[in-house]
This record gives sequence, structure tokens and C-alpha cells, in this order.
Amino acid sequence: MEQIAAFMLLVGCSSDLGTCTEVPVPVAAYESVDACRADLSLQMRLSGSPAPKMFGACTQIDSRMFHEAATVAWEISGDGRLIVDVETDHNREPQRVASR
Repeated sequence: MEQIAAFMLLVGCSSDLGTCTEVPVPVAAYESVDACRADLSLQMRLSGSPAPKMFGACTQIDSRMFHEAATVAWEISGDGRLIVDVETDHNREPQRVASR
């Protein structure tokens, strides 16, 4: 089995960048960052998003993150780059639900 080493994130924004939302992609997981980047511009064109501004990024991750709870945080930088941060939630206290 091949290890997943990168994922793609697309974000569509209004012209003034006041409103941005994640845009679904058909393939989010890639074997390498290079494979993701090779597909990035095509997926941005094919996204079907009506947003006037599109941003995309390929982020390298540990393949174990796909089997753990993780948080993906992103922002558009002042110079117009999509910055992505992925953190696993394994250091957080597990949620417990009590029932009777």
C-alpha cells in the first residue's frame, strides 16, 4: 500500500477577500507534494467555484494523519498565498460521552 504524503486544499474568495470558503476537490490525497502540485492548477480550473479569486495549496503531511483526528487551519496571507497548517488532535484529551 502506498503512503499518502500530501493533500490539496482549494479556497474560493470574494474579490475583496472578505469572504472565503473551502472548495471541494475530487482527489484530496496524493502520494507526494510534487504529484499534488502537478494537479493543482487543473483542479483550480475545474473546481466549478463561482468565486472571483481562487487559491490552492499542497501540504506535506505524515500519512498517519489520515487515520487520526486532525485540525486544518488556513489563511490568505497579505501577499496572496494560501497558508495551511495541519495539526493532529492526539495531544488533546479524548472526548467522553456519558449516558445512562
